[in-house]
Amino acid sequence: MARVALPRQLSRLQGQIVAGRYLVEDVIGVGGMAVVFRGHHQGLGRAVAIKVLRPEYGDNPEIAARFDREARASSGFDHPNCRAVLDCGVLESGLKFMAMQLLEGRELSKLMGTQLPASQCIALTLQVLRGLDHAHRHGVVHRDLKPDNLFVTRDQHGNDLLKIVDFGIARLVDDKIADGLTTKVGAIVGTPAYMSPEQALGEDIDGRADLYAVGIILYEMLCGKPPFKSKEARALMKAHVGGRIPPLPPTCLLYTSD
Repeated sequence: MARVALPRQLSRLQGQIVAGRYLVEDVIGVGGMAVVFRGHHQGLGRAVAIKVLRPEYGDNPEIAARFDREARASSGFDHPNCRAVLDCGVLESGLKFMAMQLLEGRELSKLMGTQLPASQCIALTLQVLRGLDHAHRHGVVHRDLKPDNLFVTRDQHGNDLLKIVDFGIARLVDDKIADGLTTKVGAIVGTPAYMSPEQALGEDIDGRADLYAVGIILYEMLCGKPPFKSKEARALMKAHVGGRIPPLPPTCLLYTSD
């Protein structure tokens, strides 16, 4: 990606070995809360992605908890459709980090905006469901499933391989410790365009909220647009609570790659 300006604490990581084992290389992703570097595990000779929390958020307890929650939620995954966190901790500079599988490809959102072949929609959706089943069996509800959090890469045969990523606001079902975000009834978290009715109402949710989001994503893949559109988050949430999802146009089911 194009060179970006980073805070000094982050830019000085490039070219350095951190946590005693990771060589930090190029920047491959920049987000509002963290920066992702390409890295190399010196002992294993393995390429990894190293996600580092921005220094300005290190003292923010809610954001720090969200970062830790993503590492904790993903660390137990062992499934081809879930991105696993391999390591986490605190760097010598005091910055939080996690090391993850390095993925080559692009977010599902980059493929959308037009109708996708029905066969591709079905294949990708099945992979999302398999990954979710694995996460739910590990007591993890994603709560923010959307095309930006679904990454499409390739398997060894060159076929689409989808990975569920970013479990930053996941709910750990068996976690009894309130962190100000996951257990507070009435706190609305997630992305309005893909939010289940109960989530939009601020109610307690379970894995069914993730399944609702999968249905909205499938609709968008088939139609080239989501069922509800608005620039206002409140209007979107209201539509999911009381609106009626438009039926699929006949062309959605007829369109194939053939």
